[in-house]
Amino acid sequence: RRQRQMCIRDSDMTGPLEGIRVVDLTQVVSGPLATMLLADQGAEVVKVEPLGIGGDVTRLPSFAKGGISALFVNNNRGKRSLAVDLTKEEGKQIVIDLVEQADVFIQNFRPGAIERLGLSYDELKAVNPKLIYCSISGFGPDGPYSDRPVLDPVIQGLTSMVSRQLNPQIPFPDLVRNLVADKSTALTSAQAITAALLERERSGEGQHVRLSMLDSVISFLWHSDMGSQTFVGGEFPQEAAQSFIDLIL
Repeated sequence: RRQRQMCIRDSDMTGPLEGIRVVDLTQVVSGPLATMLLADQGAEVVKVEPLGIGGDVTRLPSFAKGGISALFVNNNRGKRSLAVDLTKEEGKQIVIDLVEQADVFIQNFRPGAIERLGLSYDELKAVNPKLIYCSISGFGPDGPYSDRPVLDPVIQGLTSMVSRQLNPQIPFPDLVRNLVADKSTALTSAQAITAALLERERSGEGQHVRLSMLDSVISFLWHSDMGSQTFVGGEFPQEAAQSFIDLIL
């Protein structure tokens, strides 16, 4: 009986983000997984996709059933969805109307693209001053690589994750066969958004949260894999730091 009562109470509980509304303009994994985690915690997430066959590019790969891929389902459950043409004024206005009643707006366009669509932070802040606006990019909003396209393997290479796969017995570095860069960025994004929501509860103000995949993965690696670079003036070849990790593993 006690177990049954506990189950009833659990089923009646709402998530900690109940009442939070999220407008999601992201695709692939880094953004969609972040907003799915928010939906799992009770947020109402509205996914806005482009018009045309497929919408989000992950809808139509292999391993699809009923016209929807497993990759799409596993990163977008629990969301509402609509498709609009953001190049048309009517489509843009639909997003603005959603933002007026939202708490969070998230996008992972390449830097500059969202501004060209007329949906920049400053423009949406004018509509909703308390909005938490999250921008995910590959290399950040500025810098020499900011306008470059990015894929998970590129980030693995640039952050030294590939070299960390080096086996002394088989001296050939290799990729992690997993979208670990996208997923670590998604986890970082979800945590940053909830922290920004908490800050808004205290200050009453929204903010622009900017994340890059490069920074997210370097942070992910740093805690256990960057001992050779931790102390300023005491850097040494990373291979010498690997012995401790090898001992653990």
